[in-house]
Amino acid sequence: MKRKIALLMAVLMMAAGFSGCSGSGKQSDKKGESSYVSQTSANSAVSEQSETNAVSYTETEAEGLAIYEELFKLENRVSVSVSISDEEINKLQADYEKYTAQDDNKKSEIYRKADVTITVGSKSYTIPETGIRLKGNQSICPFYDQNSMPNIFSFKLSFDETFDDKDSYGDEAKEWSNGAARDERKKRTFATLNELDVKWNVTYDETNIREIYATKLFGAADCLVQKIGLSQLSMNGNNYGLVKIYEPVDKNFLQKRLPASALGGDLYKCMWSECDHNGNRTRFWRGANYKIGNSYGIQKNSEGIKYNFNLKTNKKTSKHESLINFLNVINQSGITKDELEKVLDVDSYANFMAAGYFAGDPDDIRNNYNNHYIYFRKDDGKAVFIIYDNDRTLGITYGLNRNCAVIDPYSSMSATMGPQQNALISSTVTHDCLPELSYVREKYTAALEKLSKTEMLTSDEDFNKMYNIVKANYEGIITPYVNFGNQEQNFRFSLDGDKDGGDFSNMSFEQFRSQIMETYRNAAP
Repeated sequence: MKRKIALLMAVLMMAAGFSGCSGSGKQSDKKGESSYVSQTSANSAVSEQSETNAVSYTETEAEGLAIYEELFKLENRVSVSVSISDEEINKLQADYEKYTAQDDNKKSEIYRKADVTITVGSKSYTIPETGIRLKGNQSICPFYDQNSMPNIFSFKLSFDETFDDKDSYGDEAKEWSNGAARDERKKRTFATLNELDVKWNVTYDETNIREIYATKLFGAADCLVQKIGLSQLSMNGNNYGLVKIYEPVDKNFLQKRLPASALGGDLYKCMWSECDHNGNRTRFWRGANYKIGNSYGIQKNSEGIKYNFNLKTNKKTSKHESLINFLNVINQSGITKDELEKVLDVDSYANFMAAGYFAGDPDDIRNNYNNHYIYFRKDDGKAVFIIYDNDRTLGITYGLNRNCAVIDPYSSMSATMGPQQNALISSTVTHDCLPELSYVREKYTAALEKLSKTEMLTSDEDFNKMYNIVKANYEGIITPYVNFGNQEQNFRFSLDGDKDGGDFSNMSFEQFRSQIMETYRNAAP
């Protein structure tokens, strides 16, 4: 009943021309209000029209790759415009209340229908009947809050969703009269991507580029990194401000970066979980700390089943042999160089850890056993690591006040987990490692030294240049037309920061870079 009342209020507010307030707290002008109403009233027609043009967007591989390269260039002005009917909004809201509102460890895996137009520079691409669902862990939220105020939210777009799974959609499952059209839908991509992740600035990084800059730092260390870009987000004609867009880490990601011989291995997303190997809830939460007892399997978000190592590929065939072998090897006492090098690409690992140190994320593999992928190459079985979700990096302390700029690069202690030793770090790259593995620490030391001399860390020039490009492109749209229910402060562009401000402020990049470089220079290798 509470949900029905809230949704009824939302619909009435729309009908009355409600568009909320601007980010500064001032009422939106008439133009913004009428645009919102007229766009909303047109949604049903747009949705019906997309039923007959269900696969109207097509691209060749060459065309898709060309768009892919342009989509994530910060020099290009990008916008994502979502047109979604009130009926589909209500379904998204109901999905949230059915799953996450009842159990914050659950999330709906059901996609709802929207028409999406993505503009890159001067070129626009409309992808009708795109799947959309809410995403996020701690940051996930409904379309409307309990007071019927719109929320700013993160979501996933699926370009190949067919909406015909009976288990997900029941009586509303789409029936394809044309089998060829369904086959085309299953192959549909945008910019060669099956999906696109869209996230709002939940950590209030007012530079809006730190996560992107961090991925470039990992790239400079020859690590596998996803592409991240920026975009204006419009929802039913209403400006929602600036968001980040992400290339998913999946098969497509691997195919673009690895030789054919290395493809086909097991890919895992690594995170916190309270499930055992059988998917049963336990009394304890544990991060992916690479100890025996970490859980692994295929996540089922709608059932709240998540593992420390969530399998993303080979879901029908994998028996987790590579992961199990990896955990067994690195957890044994007296591990030898030969044993380690059979399961780990040591050079890539040393580079990854060095870049991670300078990125200074308190919520990563080093400090919180979280937010990364591990991939086992098919040809040699060796593991490589991939950074992911590093939005608390380079001085971001909002919501997790840990200053990683004062941590010694050879410390084996977790910054976020209190007085706790990171077993993976201590066994390989710190002063605690076995003499047999001291060569790994030497490679790590060399990787640190190489990165420390790059212009990305020796001055603020590269960072400020990127910042100015983004600011010039998006400063005019960064203030949303609406006052979101879950927005705690205004959105703006700024290089400022306050390193002593607690959980609700961030260090400036200049402060962080100067401090971590000083810590690094004073460290004993």
